[in-house]
Order: sequence, then structure tokens, then C-alpha cells
Amino acid sequence: MLYLGVIGAGYWGPNLIRNFASINNVSLEQVADINKAVLEKIKADYPGVRTTLDPHELLASDVDAVCIATSAPTHYDLAREALLCGKHVLCEKPLTLKAEEADELVEIAQKRGLILMVGHLMLYHPAIRKIKELIDQGKIGKLLYVNSIRVNLGIARANENALWSLTPHDLSIILYLFDNQIPEGLSAAGADFLTHGIEDMAFVSLFYSDNRFGHVRASWLDPTKIRRLKVIGTKGMIVFDDVGADSTLEFYDEWIEPRGNGDFEHHRNFTPKLLEIGKAEPLRLECEHFVQCVLEGKRPLTDGQNGADVVRILEKAQESLDEKGSYKPL
Repeated sequence: MLYLGVIGAGYWGPNLIRNFASINNVSLEQVADINKAVLEKIKADYPGVRTTLDPHELLASDVDAVCIATSAPTHYDLAREALLCGKHVLCEKPLTLKAEEADELVEIAQKRGLILMVGHLMLYHPAIRKIKELIDQGKIGKLLYVNSIRVNLGIARANENALWSLTPHDLSIILYLFDNQIPEGLSAAGADFLTHGIEDMAFVSLFYSDNRFGHVRASWLDPTKIRRLKVIGTKGMIVFDDVGADSTLEFYDEWIEPRGNGDFEHHRNFTPKLLEIGKAEPLRLECEHFVQCVLEGKRPLTDGQNGADVVRILEKAQESLDEKGSYKPL
């Protein structure tokens, strides 16, 4: 049995609480939040769960593990305190706002034999797992590039730009599909329209060795909701459209083959194959994975190092963004 506490019950926390409360070998012990009204709702929905306005009270309790679902600037301090209190930690993305802080958390967890996991939710999506499987099986030949779009007329923020708010999902996916290899370098560009100094849109280009490439486009200032991932290989292509219940995963048995002397052979199949996507809720799979890793001592798919890698990319991308797209080696 895993005895668990959750810090943060606002925007995303209730989804985590719902899932952990329904896992058989988890006992949800306590929830902390600075909003009294939020805690009153938790008390009503989960009568057996203790609540507190003080996260330090929760961290000093006898829970085995802590899930941190607070605002990004608080992640480092709370995760560090939790680890030093001997708690396993599941922290929402991004793990921290500085790479050196993320590295410190990874080191503390390793030295103390604790699980540190980051909520890179999309890596638990059945469609992303299927795409990775197809790549590993050689179904698209050599992976050439990945293009991800995440735009919407969504929740605008005045304290966090689109780079830090939206792209961690896509960056974690690209890292996963490239076998967790760090790009050689990157460049990023964007613009602030609503709040000075807070970019509402961001473009990130990732340059890999062997002439491979990754690209992310993110914005909360766009007329249509698009969450689309395109994966291009030497012998095939995959397109994942992820919008609600209408998500689709298509395999294109199409590619262009160079023949030399400027000639190319086009292999076309105008009817893509629609692939079945598992129906399991990604967040449920993520929560179950965390529980399994803690109880069985397994390394998480999205461990602290994975979280630190994404933060390092975000940090360099922000530097490039500030310099209007300058190239930054990693």
C-alpha cells in the first residue's frame, strides 16, 4: 500500500486526486492547498482525506509519497523539501525553472534512493506509445524529423509564456521518439502581444546529429484548436491528431526516395491506414506507473533526468527567444 499526499488541488490537482483515490493499492491521506474553498470541496468529495492549508504540514507527515501539482515557480522548493523528508515525488511539468535546480533534485533522489518522476503526460498516451513502437520496429525506416503543433484560443497567462506553459509536452515527446537523445542545439522565436515580455506564441527548432530535426509550434492566441504530431521517416509517415474523443492515428505508407542526379522516386499510397488507439486515460496510466515504480523500485519512464533534460532545453530556448532566434548549442 502506498500512502500518498497531494499538494495543489486547483486547476490540475483534482484530476490527479481523482485517479489516485481510485487506485486499489493507494491510500490518499492528505491534500494541501492555499485556497480554503478548494479544500472544502475536497472534504466534500473525499470525506476520509485530511486537508491542510500548509504544505509543510503534509511534507512532515508520515506519507510515503507526494504529488506536486502547484504553479511551476514553487516546484523546486516543494520537491526538494519532499525529497529531503524522505518522500517519493511525482511533480507536474516543468520540474523546475532552472536546469541546475532540476539537476540538484535528481542528485538528491539518487543519493536517497527515492523515486522522482515528472508529469510528462503525453508519454503515457497510448498513441504516443504506439508511434514509438512503430519507429522501433522500423515501420517508417529511419526517423528524419518530428513536427508538433499545439495551438488554441486558450488560457492566456501573464506570468508564464507559451514556451514554458505549452511546449514541455511536445519537447518530451520529441525526446522520447529520438530515444532520449539531447539535440546538438536549438533556436527559438516568438512574440508577446497580450502582456509585455510574455510570449503568446513560440516556435522551437531542435537540431540533431545525422541531419535529423524536431520542431514545435505553440500558441494560446490562435483561432482553431490544433494538437497535431507528424513523424516523418525514410519509408513512411505517421500523423497523430489529438483533439478530444476524435483523436486519430494514421500511418502513411509513403515516402520520397533519392535516385541520384537530382532524380527522386515518389512512393505514394493515397489512403492512409487508420491505426487503433487504446482507450486508457493517459493520466490514469501515469498515476499507476508512479505507484508501480515506488512499490517495486522501478525507474520511471519520465524520471527526474527526463524532467531535467526538458528543463535544460526550455532554458536554452528561452535564451534564444530573448535573442530573437539565435542558435544555442546544448
